[in-house]
Amino acid sequence: MIALIDFVSRLVGDVGRFVDIFLNDLILGAGDPLSALLVVVGQVLIVASVGALGYAAVGALLGEIGVNLPALGGRGRSE
Repeated sequence: MIALIDFVSRLVGDVGRFVDIFLNDLILGAGDPLSALLVVVGQVLIVASVGALGYAAVGALLGEIGVNLPALGGRGRSE
């Protein structure tokens, strides 16, 4: 249980550190808008892929107990 609490606190702390580094070093410090854009695009791609994989995993788990989530691709199961 302690390891889970440490993990969550570290995760929240790292998000705060990322925001601080992003604002101070990339946007205000470097003055290079391309670096900031690349970091934002990278984060959006990572969040989207983790979200899609998480949705698929939760949908598979819920499908085992009889709960069906809508398909993301529009080509769901043909029943």
